[in-house]
Amino acid sequence: MILFIPDTLDRPEKELLGELFEKYGKKMFSAAKKIVGNTADAEDAVQNAFVSAAKCLSKLERLDDDSVRGYLLTMAKNEAVNVIRHADKSVPYGELPAEADPFTDVNARVCDREVYEKIISIMHGMDEIYKAPLYLTCVMGMTVKETAAQLHRNEQTVKGQIARGKKMIISQLKEAGYELS
Repeated sequence: MILFIPDTLDRPEKELLGELFEKYGKKMFSAAKKIVGNTADAEDAVQNAFVSAAKCLSKLERLDDDSVRGYLLTMAKNEAVNVIRHADKSVPYGELPAEADPFTDVNARVCDREVYEKIISIMHGMDEIYKAPLYLTCVMGMTVKETAAQLHRNEQTVKGQIARGKKMIISQLKEAGYELS
């Protein structure tokens, strides 16, 4: 994937954007691809996120690494959702492959987004002992090892907390009427 940097930026800004891309681009791509489901749209989402990031580089320079990482990952995820929204509106029905059912695809995407938002809502209400490891691994994209180091906890403890947290989320989703496959 190649990052196209706007010509409106000066050299130090271009260098900073390039550094951010080198450091966070792969994680942003991975997060976007989980949402959009394909490489091309994930690349578009990451590119769009960096165009937005270019507009607020002065703010990003003042943040610590974890905050920048979270900010960029969130931007990539939001842009991935935007890519889906625009794709759903812009693909003419006659141009879809014969086996594709556009209504099923749109419904699946809407349901996925609805479930995602419900999960985030559930996580906000959780005890910090489960919320922090879930947030760092599932939302921020950190590994269990990175999460354990960040939280100053044992890796096995973090694995257990993530597993229990996920069980709580699944239980609450089922109670709220969501069918999980």
